[in-house]
Amino acid sequence: MTLIDRVGTMSPFSRSFLALGAQNYVSMALAFALNVVLTRRLGVEDYGQLAMLLMLGQVLLLGTANWTHIGFVRFASEEFNVTGRLYKSFWSRISIAFPFALLCMFALIWWRPFVASYLGVPVWAIGIIIAQFLATFALQSLGGVFQARQEMGRYGAMLVLEKAAVLTLVAALPLALLNVPVVLALYAVGAILVTMAALLILGRRALLPVQCGATRKRMLAFSFPLLISCWAGFFGANWFDFIIIRQFRPISDVGLYQLGWQIAAVAQQITIVFSTLLLPKLSIMVAKGEKSAIRSFLDRTLPQWLLTTSVLFIVILLTARWLLPAIFGPVFGDAVPVLALLLVASSALALFNGLVPLISASGLTWGLSGVTLISASTNVVLDFLLIPRFGIVGSACATVLAYSLSAGIVMILVQRRFGHVRHLPWLIVPVPMVYLIILLVPDPVSYLVGVICGVVSVSVLLRIYGFGKVLMKEDPA
Repeated sequence: MTLIDRVGTMSPFSRSFLALGAQNYVSMALAFALNVVLTRRLGVEDYGQLAMLLMLGQVLLLGTANWTHIGFVRFASEEFNVTGRLYKSFWSRISIAFPFALLCMFALIWWRPFVASYLGVPVWAIGIIIAQFLATFALQSLGGVFQARQEMGRYGAMLVLEKAAVLTLVAALPLALLNVPVVLALYAVGAILVTMAALLILGRRALLPVQCGATRKRMLAFSFPLLISCWAGFFGANWFDFIIIRQFRPISDVGLYQLGWQIAAVAQQITIVFSTLLLPKLSIMVAKGEKSAIRSFLDRTLPQWLLTTSVLFIVILLTARWLLPAIFGPVFGDAVPVLALLLVASSALALFNGLVPLISASGLTWGLSGVTLISASTNVVLDFLLIPRFGIVGSACATVLAYSLSAGIVMILVQRRFGHVRHLPWLIVPVPMVYLIILLVPDPVSYLVGVICGVVSVSVLLRIYGFGKVLMKEDPA
């Protein structure tokens, strides 16, 4: 059977996953290229300053948009599955987010002298931060529409086009005109261009305003716990790490940490794509009570996917020492230890992201908020303990511990409700194992031993769980 024939026998879910995965990897490649251009053209200090500005935009999104996104996709996918439309869900989400957006923008404008001084940018750059936030929110909202309609090809195209637009603009701008606020403005322009293209595809009638009182109340009740988890997630993510690093270390360390985080984030995109694709699918499974399908996901599909991510992370671990300085410049070589630790954290994040859609689809948002709050508190405490003494490596260690805690608690929640998850940690063990070998065994033997152990462990797990059997199955009639 040819590859084309095998693709033709895949279920719609598997074909959507492959299509979105392929587009997401193109987006990842573009994001990687963008970071190469930015590090080469800005230098380590300006690259760190750009990270701080992007951090502030992320804070605005946390306060207004991110906490409503899961609820929007969940309710919109159900509405679209029943009616073929999603007017009520879309405008419910907008009406919930709008007052929060106004409040956040007002606070930023009111405190603009202090914020500009802290970030080291002119006061007028605050307007660019707001513009980039609004453009990203619009882009995220229309991306959620395509997710809910299960048009993953178009959603993936948005990811690709947005990265391509920003990369083109940054690379084409003369070096004399390039500075941190201008780069942020180019991020906003890229998001605006792709948003306009998405609106043209959807058409004027796709998002007509409607009365949505009942849907709005249900979505708000579902999403409100996620407001807590989103803000807790900020304290458990790299954005908060930047603030603490900036307090105790020079801005150049923020740039090094940002690069390590960006490379890890590129690798993490496969976990985000999987989670993105799963939410509408699992929402329907849970609503219909399809226990056998959920068990198949936990017993076969998720283990195979976790093993795939482990292989990817191991390859990056074994090559980062040479590739990172060669690609981004020798000055960024100190980001290698950070990247290595963040890849270990990413393996825990893969497990977390694989299970969270099942929790969200089951409506356990308060439980998810509790998990995020515990993880964030752990990260905050460890940041203050480790960063002053160990710098950016200490911050990466805090991330490993916080992510591992999150994954462990989520496993407990899913085990209590659905079972069949106790075997999953074995699928991510090869990553920390290879990291410890590289760290503890003297060079150059460490990398040879790391390769051997990585191959052996992955081969054993592959033998146990197989590969491709679930992806090639037809959906049940």
